[in-house]
Amino acid sequence: MASIDRVEVLAVAPDVPTFRYTDHEPPVTTTTTVVRVIDADGAEGWGAYDSDTYAEPDRAPLERLRGVVPRLIGREAEDRAGIAALITEGGNLPWPPTVTSAVEIALWDLAARRAEVPLVGFLGAEDPAPLPAYASVELFDTPAEYVEALERWTARGFSAAKIHAWGDPARDVALLEQLHERFPDLVLMHDAEGRYDRRGARRVADAGAAIGLRWLEAPLPDLDLEGYRQLRGLGVPIFPAGDAVWDARLLREIMRDPPWDAVRFDVSFAGGVGAGLALGEVAAELGLPVEPIAYGHTLIQAANLHVMLAIGRTAFVELPVPAEPWEHGVRTTIRIDDEGLVAPPAGPGLGIDVDADAMRAAAIASLP
Repeated sequence: MASIDRVEVLAVAPDVPTFRYTDHEPPVTTTTTVVRVIDADGAEGWGAYDSDTYAEPDRAPLERLRGVVPRLIGREAEDRAGIAALITEGGNLPWPPTVTSAVEIALWDLAARRAEVPLVGFLGAEDPAPLPAYASVELFDTPAEYVEALERWTARGFSAAKIHAWGDPARDVALLEQLHERFPDLVLMHDAEGRYDRRGARRVADAGAAIGLRWLEAPLPDLDLEGYRQLRGLGVPIFPAGDAVWDARLLREIMRDPPWDAVRFDVSFAGGVGAGLALGEVAAELGLPVEPIAYGHTLIQAANLHVMLAIGRTAFVELPVPAEPWEHGVRTTIRIDDEGLVAPPAGPGLGIDVDADAMRAAAIASLP
């Protein structure tokens, strides 16, 4: 084993288009906080965390790591559990793991790179089959723009798409019905970003069942558990947004009376790879699918893809479209193949070749 010799943190905010995901909020600016861990032998690992703001880029994640980074130097890089306990103070912090997840992901990337195997293989899954991807579509102003976008993405090979609509139940239902009629063979999902009340959520769930919606995501805030329980059994699978429950122990308690039809999370803010695997274990106990979030920077997409393939309970991979705004600072991209499928990058670790100079050029702040 080798000890951690150096840790570099970059708050990366390139000049890329902003996106809207609901009519209830303005466009968001995404800052990618990138963590690079280098051990005493010169091996390195990368992790990342995305955060959204409405104007200026977000320096807060980097500032949170300012007190963490010095405590990592000299620690054994293989002691991922010990380091996770160190940087979360034994699990007693009053906030989610968020950006510290990037440190944990970087340590897994480092370990798998040292073993010269892809992370999914390092996690015990040999040659997993590629998964179909869905295009995660931003908010548009008119139905015609959605039709144009879906024509473009289906022409590029996507067989499924997730719609971010306006957050108005009547208007959203009309859009989903129109898109289903226009694209009858397209697998449709809908992400409401937690913007409905219970009555509106039921209206959209009923309509979703009628058109065969693959799932209805985040019709309510994640912690409205009773509201979610009232939606189950209406004929459309009900998913959470996946950003409020990151602890497997808490998830296990909540799922004693399940409010959701799947487990959903993002390893980049749930605590990292280890946390994702633990959440997947709860899903396996309950016989539920695992549909992780994979919307974000390429490093985040890769981490979630390796974990979902290692868990083996996922039907679709989420890919942001367009992809280019999420690919800054990397030479390796994650795209669908000619059959609309996604496989993990072939290289060791996350499989992402990072252009460190490009990352630094797009950074607004750095540590040390």
